[in-house]
Amino acid sequence: MLYNNDCLNILSKMNSNSVDMIYLDPPFYTQKIQTLTNSNGKEYNFDDKWISRNQYIDYLKKRLLLMKYILKESGNIFLHCDSTASAYLKVLMDDIFGENNFRSEIIWTYKRWTNSQKKLIPNHQTIFHYTKTDNYKFYTIYGDYSLTTNIDQILQERERNDIGKSVYKKDSNGNIVMCKQKKGVPLSDVWEIPYFRKTLSLPINIKIV
Repeated sequence: MLYNNDCLNILSKMNSNSVDMIYLDPPFYTQKIQTLTNSNGKEYNFDDKWISRNQYIDYLKKRLLLMKYILKESGNIFLHCDSTASAYLKVLMDDIFGENNFRSEIIWTYKRWTNSQKKLIPNHQTIFHYTKTDNYKFYTIYGDYSLTTNIDQILQERERNDIGKSVYKKDSNGNIVMCKQKKGVPLSDVWEIPYFRKTLSLPINIKIV
């Protein structure tokens, strides 16, 4: 179901503890007019200018409080932002969802070349992952092993010896124990995804499942 509306209006009508996951891509506090032109040449504008940072934080706080209200005890929430205001949003999320319910700071990295600037080229954005409680759902995603991974690390089991060192596991006859098929490498908190040049952050962007 898609709603073309400010999420504040939709969230206020939803039941408590009814949503499994929320992903939000709010304004970034760029203090600029954001513009997008689609393939048909039609232009869309979004005003991301604010009177003050406090106004911006208050705007998000009202919506995040409602998101916490509708999120299930086992639910997850992901807040997408960039370096413009990420430090302030991290504190806001800590206040609303609790520091102990912070799970990950996901770094979305991409290749993008810009004109020379007197600073490092900004080639990443951030997604803060929080939960409502400790009793949250999480399913590990696995990726392929790198080409430099030693084959014995994949095929042979390891264990800790008496001094805590990782060694190959052996059976009672001293033979190295071959492991069961491994699933791969667990997904890390750094995601390399191509940069989307024609995206536009809108105040209504919210995905609820």
